[in-house]
Amino acid sequence: MKLKEKVAIITGASSGIGLHIAKKFVKEGAFITICGTNEEKLNNAKKEILKEYKDASILTVIADVSKEDEVKNLFEETINKFHKLDILINNAGIAPATPLEETTTKDFINVLNINTVGTFICTREAIKYLKDKGGSIINTSSFVSLYGSPSQSAYSASKAAINGLTKSNAKELGKYNIRVNAVAPGVVMTEMVKDNCNPETIQRLNMMTPLGRGAEPEDLVGLYVYLASDESKFTTGTIINVDGGLVM
Repeated sequence: MKLKEKVAIITGASSGIGLHIAKKFVKEGAFITICGTNEEKLNNAKKEILKEYKDASILTVIADVSKEDEVKNLFEETINKFHKLDILINNAGIAPATPLEETTTKDFINVLNINTVGTFICTREAIKYLKDKGGSIINTSSFVSLYGSPSQSAYSASKAAINGLTKSNAKELGKYNIRVNAVAPGVVMTEMVKDNCNPETIQRLNMMTPLGRGAEPEDLVGLYVYLASDESKFTTGTIINVDGGLVM
């Protein structure tokens, strides 16, 4: 097991990529805290994981990552239960698809608050628990951080900012043996993508992808395990595309 007895916080883990990361981490022996804003969905995610891995050690915490007090509580509850922290997965995010001229300033800022500011707040909070022994922080970026996307100005901007945070934080935190990397998926067939992209857009992106299809969440999780594990102990500041060759 590559993550045996390592403790991980996974934000945005009640569905999609985050839920699949949680399942894979449990399979690899990790103790996990899964975080989300919808209590029912989060509890259902826990039940789904336990159905596959009945001995899993899982803590659920309701938290909006853009709110400092809720993030502080997320980390405190994790430490109270597991007594340490090794890994932070900054995966919480929203991806509304709205034409630029219809995007309000409030809506734009809301995307940045959750996707980018939330990552900043969680990373800053994690430092106090990782500083003495090191650890791994993994951010979820996106191919749109480099490629852009119509009707997703706010999302693209938020993910471009994630890339900057990843590299700057890797340089600053390396002295504590805290590694910071990012995974940049292409089109992933999650409910969020299906809700925010019309079938024609998905088909067009699939045709532009050399491998000819969008990803399933399972296609990504192995990279998160690698970056969280000791196998990547000399890897930091990287933004790794997992997009079927869409951006290269």
